[in-house]
Amino acid sequence: MIVYLPKSSETTIPGDFRPITLLNTDYTILARIIAKLLRPMMIELLQQSQYCGLPGNTFIETVATVREAIAQAEVKQAPLCVLTLEFQEAFDMISHQYIFAILRSYGFSNWFVERITGKYEEAVYWVQINGHIAGPIPIHCSIRQGCPMRVMFYAMCVDPLLRILEQK
Repeated sequence: MIVYLPKSSETTIPGDFRPITLLNTDYTILARIIAKLLRPMMIELLQQSQYCGLPGNTFIETVATVREAIAQAEVKQAPLCVLTLEFQEAFDMISHQYIFAILRSYGFSNWFVERITGKYEEAVYWVQINGHIAGPIPIHCSIRQGCPMRVMFYAMCVDPLLRILEQK
């Protein structure tokens, strides 16, 4: 269920509302168990330059790494290209089929991928606005807001792009 809460007292356009996703308890419990199992694997699975989704990495470390690269390039007078990508609403744009393919490419068992597939393949949203409920609306993309696996799935999905960029 998606519930829209007003961001302020004046609500005249859709952007004035904040969508909040309410997840089923059984989904949340299973997702927490899977996330706890996945978390230690992220260090081995993801590119070393990846900071999103890796245990112990913080935004401060990301900034420090960029500053260090710039300082080294200045000292060595070497050319340097710094690329910043803004993936606005990225969590909402990731195809479920892509998530399943990425999990398989990382070598996760069919049994494991089927558990994830079962939670996403037939997913629907119900939307509640001003006490009125609309739905069901089938969803074929997005990593659910509030899902404990959200950041890890996103990190795995963006990792192939980072690997390509690192090779260039």
